[in-house]
Amino acid sequence: MQKLLNEQAMVLMGLFLIGSGLYASTFAQSFSNVATAQSPVFFPRTILMLWMGLTLIALVQAMHQNEASAPVASLGRVALLLVTSVVYTNVIGHEGFFLPSVVFAAMSLHLFGIRNPIVVALYAVVVPGALVLLFNHMLSMPLPVSRFTHLF
Repeated sequence: MQKLLNEQAMVLMGLFLIGSGLYASTFAQSFSNVATAQSPVFFPRTILMLWMGLTLIALVQAMHQNEASAPVASLGRVALLLVTSVVYTNVIGHEGFFLPSVVFAAMSLHLFGIRNPIVVALYAVVVPGALVLLFNHMLSMPLPVSRFTHLF
């Protein structure tokens, strides 16, 4: 029982419950009679099943570890990251994907202790830029667009 009360196991149980809830919510959506593989919820259900399966595997591994898990370093930092994430997800719809992602990546890296300005700048610009190139230009699946320019 003590192995289920450590931080790592609690986080993994939370992730499993979130995945389970999202998976269950896909059954409430109804679409026309299309084959299972052509249904709009086929891909999300597949990803959520992988999410839940990997979480269960990680939970079993965490329970078999003999070493104690490390305590949370700073609850303030975790709370700030949570607030930043909520703001980020709400701003994407209004300001597009790229610009909020650059700001969010820079803030997240700073919160995680990475303070080298070159690394932060490269990561904050290259990763969202690569995602814009991948989704908008290669996969033709447009991400939310900024009101400032159609490229962002």
